[in-house]
Amino acid sequence: MQTDAQSDLTLQTERKARRQPVWINGALIAAILIAGGWLLWNWLGPHPAPQYGVPVNAGKPIADFRLNSTLGHPVALSDFAGRYLVVYFGYTTCPDICPTTLADLGKAEKLLGKDAQRIQMLFITVDPERDSIERMRDYLAFFGPNFIGLRGSLQETEAIASQFGVVYQKQYHSASATDYLMDHSAAVIVLDPQRRPLVLFPYGVSAEQLAGDLKRVMR
Repeated sequence: MQTDAQSDLTLQTERKARRQPVWINGALIAAILIAGGWLLWNWLGPHPAPQYGVPVNAGKPIADFRLNSTLGHPVALSDFAGRYLVVYFGYTTCPDICPTTLADLGKAEKLLGKDAQRIQMLFITVDPERDSIERMRDYLAFFGPNFIGLRGSLQETEAIASQFGVVYQKQYHSASATDYLMDHSAAVIVLDPQRRPLVLFPYGVSAEQLAGDLKRVMR
């Protein structure tokens, strides 16, 4: 016949026996979830968040297009398959924002070192009425040898800019039809190798910050 002490010991042992499988099962489930999460993260491909740019992570790619270029022949986005595209919309007579941004992009490309081979800088004019291919070629040469200028018709430019969410408008400064500036979105837009918008850099991000973020998102 069991004493009260023996009964208490038996009861505690039974409780431990019942609790042990629950604890083991809980630990096993947690381990599976952690391992599964780690595998899923790596399978999807971790994308480090930019520090200075705004992550976009759009699921829909930019529709391919082909425009006349400063290379002397038409160029399409798909011609750069496998590379990250750094796209900027501007115009050659821009007094300050465009040259500042392009200078920072040119410096950032140098700071990237070997990683610069994985990107392509594209400048799309929002002023095709004044920006000829020759004018764009001379202008972009000031900022680096690897900039490619793209020029379309007024209709093409409007359609392409809308894909990127870029807006622009003429602002006349006199009665002359040629005396105007172009108010336009000043952001730099980065597309991943599948032409999906990945990062948007607002105006004012430095060359060092651009280079650092580009390295992060290309890992």
